[in-house]
Amino acid sequence: MPAPSNDAGARPGRRRLLALAALVPLAALLPGCTLLKQSVVDVASFGAWPAGRRAGTYAFDRLPSQQADAAAQQQLEQAAAQALERVGFVAVATPAQADVLVQLDSRFSRVLSPFADPWPGPFAPVRRAPPPPDRRIHGSVVIGTGVGFGAGFGWQDVHERQQLLMLLVDRASRERLVEIRIEHEARHTSLDLLPLMFEAGLQGFPDLPAGTRRVTIQLP
Repeated sequence: MPAPSNDAGARPGRRRLLALAALVPLAALLPGCTLLKQSVVDVASFGAWPAGRRAGTYAFDRLPSQQADAAAQQQLEQAAAQALERVGFVAVATPAQADVLVQLDSRFSRVLSPFADPWPGPFAPVRRAPPPPDRRIHGSVVIGTGVGFGAGFGWQDVHERQQLLMLLVDRASRERLVEIRIEHEARHTSLDLLPLMFEAGLQGFPDLPAGTRRVTIQLP
C-alpha cells in the first residue's frame, strides 16, 4: 500500500508562505507612500529677533493695495495667524495695541518644470545650443535594426509656484525686525498649504537660522 501523501498537511503552510510573499512588495511601497505625504519648501530669513524679547502681541498691517481684495488678504492672515500663535504670539484687536505689526504678501505663478524640454519645437533634435542653466537635459535612446517610421509629440511640463512674505515690524519704533520669504513649487499647489508654509518659515523662532534653508512639511 502506498504511503499517505503529506500534501494535504503541507498546503496550509504553503498558503501562509505565499501570503507573506505577496505582502513583501506592499511593504516595500510603504516608505514611498510616506514620501508622497511630504513636500519641501524653501525658506529665507533676514534680520534677527532681538535677544531676550518675548513674542508678545501682534496685529496685521495691510498695505493700501491689499485693502481692495480683503477676502483674499483675510485668508492669508488666517493662515499666518496659526503659525504666529504656535510660536507664542498673541493677537490683539487693533494695531495700536500690538507690540509687533505683521505685514504679509503672497504671489502665485506658473513656471516651467526644471525637467521640461529645454529645446522645444519640431526641430529641437538638430539644435546645438546648450540648454538654459536652470533646466536639466532629459531624453531617451532607442537601439534596433530594420526600417520603419515613427512620430511623436510632447508638451511643456508646468509647475505652480506659491511665494509668501512675512515681515515683523516693531510698532513703537517702526524697526523692521525679521523678514521671512517662503516658496513652494510643485506640479499642483493649494491654499490648504498656506498654514504649513508659514509654520515652516517660523520654524525655530525666535532663533531663526540666517540665510536660506529647506524645510520638509507634512501634506494634509
